[in-house]
Amino acid sequence: MAFLRLTLLSLIIFSCTESSTRPDSRSDLFSGSDSFGKTWQIQEIEIELGTLQPKSCVMDNYITYFPNGTYEINEGATKCDPSDPPGAIGKWYLDDAEETLFVEIGGETQVWDIDETKTDSHRITSNFQEGDRTYTFVLSN
Repeated sequence: MAFLRLTLLSLIIFSCTESSTRPDSRSDLFSGSDSFGKTWQIQEIEIELGTLQPKSCVMDNYITYFPNGTYEINEGATKCDPSDPPGAIGKWYLDDAEETLFVEIGGETQVWDIDETKTDSHRITSNFQEGDRTYTFVLSN
C-alpha cells in the first residue's frame, strides 16, 4: 500500500512539474495570461531594401494584445498626422497552428506571418502594395 501511495504521489508531482515547464503558446506570448494583456512597441521595420528605423511618431506607439482577443493601439505623444485619432481598438486572433496573426482594423483584416515569438519580442511579416514588411516588436517597459 505504501508503494502505491508513493507511486501515485510521484505521478502527481511529475505531472505538476511537467505542466509548469511547458512552453507558452504563441497566444500567451502575444497577450499574456492576465486581463492587463501585454504591451508592445515597434523596434524596427525590414523591407526588401534593408532595415528602417521607424519615425519617432511611430516609435512611441503602443499596441496591447489582451487574452480575450481584443487589442488597443495607443498613438503615443507624437503623432505623424495631428488629425490622427489617439488610438484604435479591434480584434486579433491566431490560426489553429499559431503561425498566422489576424488583426481586424478599420473593417479589414490584416494577415501577418509569425516569424518569431519570444517572451520579450516578436517578428511578424505581411505583404503590402510596396512589398513585404517585417516588423519587430519589443515588450514595452
